[in-house]
Amino acid sequence: MGKPHQRLVLATGIGTALVLLALPVISQTSNTQPQVPASESDAASPKSLLPEGFDGPASNANDSAPPMAPDASVAGTLPTISPLLQAQATPVDQPDPFAAPTSADIAISGPLTPANGGYGVASFSGSNGVFLESLARRMTAPVASRWAAITLRRALLSQSATPWGISPGDWIAARAWLLLRMGELDGAKLIVDAVPIDRYTPSLYRIAGQVALAGADIGGLCPIAVTGQALSKDPLWKLAVGMCAAVQGDDITAATMFDALNGDNKYVDPFDVRLGERVATVAGGAGRASQIDWADAPALTPYRFGIATAAGVQVPADKLPALGPARFGWLVRIAGVAPAVRLDSLRQAAVLGTVSAAELVSGVAALSPGDAPADSRAGQLRTAFAGGSLADRRAAVRAIQGSDGAGDSYGGLIESATAAARLPTSTDSAADSADIIAALLAAGDADTARRWWRIADKADKKVRARAWALLATGSGGVPVTPSDFKDWQSASGADERHAGMLLAALAGLGLADGGSWSGLRDSLLPRTANSWSRAIDAAARAGRIGEVALLTGTALQGRWADVPPLHLYHITTALVRVGRGQEARLIAAEAVTRG
Repeated sequence: MGKPHQRLVLATGIGTALVLLALPVISQTSNTQPQVPASESDAASPKSLLPEGFDGPASNANDSAPPMAPDASVAGTLPTISPLLQAQATPVDQPDPFAAPTSADIAISGPLTPANGGYGVASFSGSNGVFLESLARRMTAPVASRWAAITLRRALLSQSATPWGISPGDWIAARAWLLLRMGELDGAKLIVDAVPIDRYTPSLYRIAGQVALAGADIGGLCPIAVTGQALSKDPLWKLAVGMCAAVQGDDITAATMFDALNGDNKYVDPFDVRLGERVATVAGGAGRASQIDWADAPALTPYRFGIATAAGVQVPADKLPALGPARFGWLVRIAGVAPAVRLDSLRQAAVLGTVSAAELVSGVAALSPGDAPADSRAGQLRTAFAGGSLADRRAAVRAIQGSDGAGDSYGGLIESATAAARLPTSTDSAADSADIIAALLAAGDADTARRWWRIADKADKKVRARAWALLATGSGGVPVTPSDFKDWQSASGADERHAGMLLAALAGLGLADGGSWSGLRDSLLPRTANSWSRAIDAAARAGRIGEVALLTGTALQGRWADVPPLHLYHITTALVRVGRGQEARLIAAEAVTRG
C-alpha cells in the first residue's frame, strides 16, 4: 500500500528543516561512540574504530560511476534536493518523490544512479549489513572532512542493493538516520518517502518520525502516528496523534488527547504539550491558542525545535547551539528562520558539505539586506565578482577568506571560491596564489586550481611551498619527488605531524612510492595495522565502495587535528583502489589545508 501524505500548511510553511540528534525525540540522549585518536603517538598505533565484535567482513563487489563534479555537495549530484532559498522544491527530471514504489522495490533503494553521481547498484553488495548498520549508528556526525562527508552522502544515497544480513527497511532506516545527523535532511527524506508503509520495520517507524519532524511536516507524521504509538512509549507519538486529529478536523479527539497529556507531567513536559496545542490551533483544530514563552522552556530538543518551527514560533538564536554543530546544515534550509540566523549558518553548512560554493554565494546575496554596505559579506562578494579593477576584486577575495568569525578559515575559502575562479592567472596575484588554489580545491575545482601553478611557482618560498603541497595532493600538474617534499618541509616550517599528513596523502595517492621515498616513509609514516585499517583495506580490495565510504567517515570523527596521518594514508589508498581517485585527492587537499 502506498504512503499517503496529507500536508498541513502552517504559518512559516511546511518543508522547513531541523536535525534530530538522538532517539527518542522528546528526551535527547547521547550515544557512546568511537572517537578518533587525539594524539600524534596514535599515528604509530591507531586505535580500533570498529564496533566491538567486528573485524571487517570480506567479499567482493564492484561498481563504476562518473568522476565527481566540482563542488558536488549539492549541485549536479542530487537533482531532487531542494534549492537553498525555497522551503519546498519540485524534483527536476525525477519521478514524484512521494509516489511509493511497489513493496518488491525496496530491496534496491536510493535516488542517485551512476548517471547523476551515484556509486552503482553494487555499492554495498558483499558487505555485512549488521556491520554497516553498526558503523552508521555509532558514527559521531558531522565528520571532520567536508569532502569525506560528500563522499559518504553519495554512497548512502546511491541506488543500491541491500547488503546481506539486514532487512531492507532497517538498512534504509540506518542510512536515513546517519544522513539526518550529517545535516542531510533532503536525502534522508527521499529514501524514507520512497518506502511503502506496509514495508516499514519498527526502526524505520522511528526514523520516519524523525524525518517528518525534520521537515516540520506534521502531516507526514499522521499516517504513522497510531502505529508509532503502539510500537513505542515515546511521548512524541501521543502528541502526534493529538496534532494529527486536529489536522483532520477531529477537535474532540485532539482536545481529549491534550487534556490527558496535560494531566501527566511525569510522562511529558507541559511545554511540549503547549507546542502540540499550538500546532493544533494553527491547523484550525482544537482551538486553544497556547502561549509559548521560551523563558520558561526546558532545554531545546529536536521535538521542540521542529514543532515550534512548524507552528511559526521562532526559536531564540541563543538556544540553537543545543542542537549541535550539524544544525547549520538544517538552519539554512528553513524558510521560517530569521534571515540573520540563516546567513550566519551558511559558511558552517558549506564546511559540513551540505551547501555548495554556488549556493553559499547565492545565499549570502539573498539573505543580506538590499543596501548592504561595501564592507559587509554581500558587499565584499559584489566587489569580488564585479569590482572596478583587478586589484579591488583581488582585495575583496582576500577579505572574504580572512573574515570567518567561526574560527575556521575553510568556510571563507569556500565562500570566495566562485569569485576566485574568475580572477585571471596573473603574476600580480602571485602573493595570493596559494590561497586562491586552496579556495578552488575547497570547492572541488581542481582544473582551475592547476592553472595557477605557473604563477605560484614564481612566488616567494612560503607561498610556493603551500601551493605545491595543495596541487600535489589535490589536482596534480606539479613534480612530486623526495627533493620537492623536503623543499616544502623546509620552506613551510612544517612540524613532524604536518609533514606526516602530507606524506600520508602522497603515499595513499601512489605518489610517494619507490626506494627514494623509503627513508621519509620510515621516519614519518610508520606502518602498523589494527582492526579498522584491516577492514578498510579489505573493503577496498573487494571493491566495496559503500563500506569504504562508511569506514572513511568512521576514521574522521572529531576534528582534523585529531586525525593521525596513518588514517589519512589508508583512506586515500582505499578510495583510489575502488576507483574514487578524485574524492581521495580532494580529501587529501583538505587535510593539507585544515589538518
